Amino acid sequence: VVKSLRPNVMSKLTTSDCKRFEMLLEEVFPGMCSSKPSNEDLRAKIEETFMVMGLSRNVRQIDKCIELYEQLNKRIGVTVFGPASSGKSTVISVLKSVLVSMNQTIRTYIISPKSMSRSQLLGYLDTNTRQWHDGVLTQTAIAVNSEPDNVTSWIICDGDIDPEWIEALNSVLDDNKLLTLPSGWRIQFGNNVNFIFETHDLANASPATISR
Repeated sequence: VVKSLRPNVMSKLTTSDCKRFEMLLEEVFPGMCSSKPSNEDLRAKIEETFMVMGLSRNVRQIDKCIELYEQLNKRIGVTVFGPASSGKSTVISVLKSVLVSMNQTIRTYIISPKSMSRSQLLGYLDTNTRQWHDGVLTQTAIAVNSEPDNVTSWIICDGDIDPEWIEALNSVLDDNKLLTLPSGWRIQFGNNVNFIFETHDLANASPATISR
């Protein structure tokens, strides 16, 4: 139970709240919290990758790499958020290097949704010709969907989370994993696809998005 609670809850808490949560776990499950973690092999690989990439070993970032890995295995959509220069991109790049060193194929597609209009991002239907034009996100989705099952794809949306574009992904982020385009075309994602939202805060994200 402790091993299930930790990865599911700790990644959503601030540093101070993590300490409080550890105290609660120790009260409810005395003696269990000091047991050896089950991801020692992954932790050793991350520490090794830090040295290979010329980075200073940071226990907090190592923990975040493990938390990100566990969340990506459970959910199609994961948010990595914090202020600028807090190490968000480093955590993602380190985890990618670790998984590649473990003979996994990881492909990343980085998009900045706020740098373009909704039609450029999601595509649009020409009112004159009735012809559908793919957007940046839809082109990426088609490319990702054509990959074999042994290739893991990360679609990284770097920038503010705005209801104007994120609401279009609600059906993708729930259990359906289905992107419905205005043209009526549907793209079904497999378990080898993840959406990573890298942002400085979640002030503009709706409860519907956060719950997913």
